[in-house]
Amino acid sequence: MKPEKPTQRDANQGEGDRSSARRYDRHLREFIAGGKVEPAAHEAEVYVVNKPEEAARAERRARRGPQPTRISIDEMIARSRTVVERVRPVVHRVLGKLRARFVRK
Repeated sequence: MKPEKPTQRDANQGEGDRSSARRYDRHLREFIAGGKVEPAAHEAEVYVVNKPEEAARAERRARRGPQPTRISIDEMIARSRTVVERVRPVVHRVLGKLRARFVRK
């Protein structure tokens, strides 16, 4: 059942973000209309000829697509300190403040 008064649409349009698609299309049309395709193609050709290893590496990276920005807890622990190691200084600091406040002199 649909609500009688539709709520204001969320600014986040999800995976099919229409406003970003329109912006991309507009920029693409401007790029083509501005005659920038041929110079960009020539620049890419020169790059591939002069630096073939870097060009092949860049192509492989581009074919893999975007990498996820979120990591699992296991990956975070492997890269960095554990949660306990991160929390321990905070706990010690709080305990020190509590002891200083409540210990009789």
